[in-house]
Amino acid sequence: MQPLWNWLENKNGKIAYTNTRKFDEEWERGGVTDLIKLLKQAEKLKEIPAPDVQEKENELRGKIVSDDPHIIALAIVADVTVLVSSDQALHRDFKNRNLVGGKVYQNKKHARLLTKDTCP
Repeated sequence: MQPLWNWLENKNGKIAYTNTRKFDEEWERGGVTDLIKLLKQAEKLKEIPAPDVQEKENELRGKIVSDDPHIIALAIVADVTVLVSSDQALHRDFKNRNLVGGKVYQNKKHARLLTKDTCP
């Protein structure tokens, strides 16, 4: 994950973020609530209004392979082009050109995906 941290620090990288109930639960369960606070203080989060993401998530129900409509909804609303994940079903949805049409970062070999405009 070092290339990801370098991208955040040196290339003005940002992580798309919203505070819908599903995301808040996942952040808390994953133990990254404090990390979110630090990223927010460092202005490394691209905050997207929760109602916009929730509306898109509702539209996606039953239309995707993964069980992560909240992630796909955030990616669409935030115009995200790169996903950091190891979830194969989520990869299929994220790469689907009818949904996001993005690319997936899984390890340092994918560092080329981390450009200044990855999360505009």
